[in-house]
Amino acid sequence: KGLAPYFGCIVGRVANRIKDGKFKLDGVEYSLPLNRPPNSLHGGNVGFDKKVWEVTEYKKGETPSITFKYESHDGEEGYPGDITVTATYTLTSKTTLRLDMEGVPKNKPTIINLAQHTYWNLAGHNSGHILDHSVKIAANHVTPVDQNTVPTGEIMPVKGTPFDFTSEKRVGDTIN
Repeated sequence: KGLAPYFGCIVGRVANRIKDGKFKLDGVEYSLPLNRPPNSLHGGNVGFDKKVWEVTEYKKGETPSITFKYESHDGEEGYPGDITVTATYTLTSKTTLRLDMEGVPKNKPTIINLAQHTYWNLAGHNSGHILDHSVKIAANHVTPVDQNTVPTGEIMPVKGTPFDFTSEKRVGDTIN
């Protein structure tokens, strides 16, 4: 229904927001579609999440895996250069899923920042709200965002903020 358009997808060419849909690379300014005005989000109007990827390898056995590939071309959604992107999902054990992603530029410099946009409820489907989950995150800093949810570039310590999950706690205790 389009209410959660990125759930389960690999987003790119650049995950997150590009302020005003513009960036400079090697002295050249590039303009991208403003699909979340005033910014470009997750690769633009037709980012990697809306592409059909080719399956290039599928392995069965003790550590099964599948590799997907997408060829992005120069000018696609305003980005420079051709780039080959691969994503390999591997079950390394009964309880571990590994994802390896790579973007290899072919003919000119470009930018890339891939993200896997899946949300997991490790307690199981319909097992409760995220605010009731307890988590521990080994991160001492976050990057704050501006009023348009663009990272400011600041690196902010989490100590004493709602984002401090350096010790296990219930999410809803500090975030609502």
